[in-house]
Amino acid sequence: MSFLADPDDLVASVFATVLRPPPPPDLNAWAEENIVFGRESPFPGRYSRKTQPMAQRILEVLGPDHPARVVTLMGSAQVFKTTIGQIFVAGSMDLDPCDMLYVHPSHDNALRWARGKWRQMRNQSEALKRVFGGEKSRDGTDNMLYQERRDGRGSLLITGANSPASLSMITVSRQVQDDLAKWEPNAGGDPEWQADSRSASFDQAKILKLSTPLFAKTCRITRAYRAGTQERWHVPCPHCFHEQPLEWENFLPSIDPERPEAAHFTCVACGCAIEHRHKNEIVEWGEWIADNPSARQPSFHVWRAYSRARDWASIAEDWLRAQGDPHAEQTFFNDVLGLPYDRAAEAPPWEEIRDRANASDLERGRVPVGGLLMVAGVDCQGDRVEVHVKAMGEGLRRWTVDYLVIPHHIATVEAQAELDKVLMQTWPDSFGRRRALDMLAIDGNAYTRDVFMWAKKHPWTKVIVVRGAKSDLAPPLALVKNERKADGAVQKTQKRFFNVGVSGLKSALYEHLKRQDPLARGYCAYPKGLGDEFFRQLTAEVRVIQKDRWGVPQAFWRVDHDRNEVLDTENYAEAAAIRCGWYTRLPEEWERLRLELERLEEQPQPDLFDPAAPLAGAIPAHPAAPAPDPAPAPPPSFFRPRESGGWFNRD
Repeated sequence: MSFLADPDDLVASVFATVLRPPPPPDLNAWAEENIVFGRESPFPGRYSRKTQPMAQRILEVLGPDHPARVVTLMGSAQVFKTTIGQIFVAGSMDLDPCDMLYVHPSHDNALRWARGKWRQMRNQSEALKRVFGGEKSRDGTDNMLYQERRDGRGSLLITGANSPASLSMITVSRQVQDDLAKWEPNAGGDPEWQADSRSASFDQAKILKLSTPLFAKTCRITRAYRAGTQERWHVPCPHCFHEQPLEWENFLPSIDPERPEAAHFTCVACGCAIEHRHKNEIVEWGEWIADNPSARQPSFHVWRAYSRARDWASIAEDWLRAQGDPHAEQTFFNDVLGLPYDRAAEAPPWEEIRDRANASDLERGRVPVGGLLMVAGVDCQGDRVEVHVKAMGEGLRRWTVDYLVIPHHIATVEAQAELDKVLMQTWPDSFGRRRALDMLAIDGNAYTRDVFMWAKKHPWTKVIVVRGAKSDLAPPLALVKNERKADGAVQKTQKRFFNVGVSGLKSALYEHLKRQDPLARGYCAYPKGLGDEFFRQLTAEVRVIQKDRWGVPQAFWRVDHDRNEVLDTENYAEAAAIRCGWYTRLPEEWERLRLELERLEEQPQPDLFDPAAPLAGAIPAHPAAPAPDPAPAPPPSFFRPRESGGWFNRD
């Protein structure tokens, strides 16, 4: 009997063992073995699919064996979206190496992610240390924005969507498009199309689209989500076990301003309350169910109600703070609900606003009660300068005090002298005081040099220069730290120059113009006698959606009237108010300001020993003369000029 093995069988056995294909990459198992969250996480420790049950299916469809090509995750802020993206990148680079692309809205966003979240994951994972090496860069193959495996079998390029050059001349089989809703067209066209095309040559490509949504009708992540399966996490009712998604419309009716901690969902089957104490258990037993199951590509939506890190009372409290303020409501819809926000596209009919103004008891030229900040917005035209004087109060309420026209170009001595007078002018209030401007904002988009020459004569704490930023994503007010001059040189703007997000301000104003209750948050009031033209210009623009040349829906404002200076100056005055803390002052700060400005001037008490002082109760020797008739009012006009000699007729 021979105990020697057949050499051919032995060689075949060894080769079979060596060449046996590895098991399919399992991103869930890899994450549990290799991802450990540090103290910066609300749940430090090892990753577990039990504590993140919603992530399991998302990571499954991101695996190479699943046929999905595009996977979309839309959700509120801080609900593991970026964590999913990082696990996808890290697990792929370890288990199934390839060239990958991670795209952020901008180069700055890319750097912050690479230096922050991604570097933390690399330093905390032994698997990633093995793949990429230690913390310190070795050479050009492992730097902040380009990181290559030590064996050269794969790489990760991190870039911004605002750079067309970084989205060309590369081919990758997998990529992550993070914060997709914030991507804007770059010099080369549509960045989403550019990024998608980088994986066009791979049949088995994987593209993960992640983002919190922004605005309805133009939101990229919302469009991707609706094109997919539209899966939502359904949870069982703790009373009858009927499965249902947690929906904002179901939660809203239970919010009590006096008891926000009692907010809850209501079972659509049995009508019982689903309370926060039930959350962890029902979320653990939930499952993804598609609203559009026939779609080829999976898409998912998740919002704060499912988060283990925040309670449901925080949702109710955030809504109570945001309600009535379009800017805050937008943030709430996006960051808390994970839903797109529908901005107001047009104002109420101008006749309604005019009639409401004419029926009010507000006097033109007088500061109304509640107007605690005095600001002005200035617009420069070819033959005149227009000034909108506003009083701003608590609860985002605002009043027009006056509208002035200076019939001179901003470059002239006359115009600048009249603007100087505006800064020195005071307006009477109902408490015996005269109020001066706290801040003036002047448009520097046209006649920039002349505007700055005038503005620099005054302190930046009193006069700021603004220009409209047309992007839907622009913040209401943002300091321009450096400005490029005509010769290409860069100069500092000395805390005086600001970009104004006019698109958002217009939408918010139009929403506020609908308010009928003078005590409502955001109420806008106008004095009588301004004339029809004022209100036509106030409502002159309409927000419309139109596809650009790359077929991407974009929003822009169309002027439907021949003039819109009133609307522009309204926005600039709001910019001045924002600079004065109109958005951010606390209730106690408003109260201190009210006590300072809105109390009657105390009259000096007469000296009892002064023989000239009248005795209490004494009868005057002669009756008081009747008050003279008031001077006749000037003819109704939209304009009030900044010069003596009557009213200026713009025609």
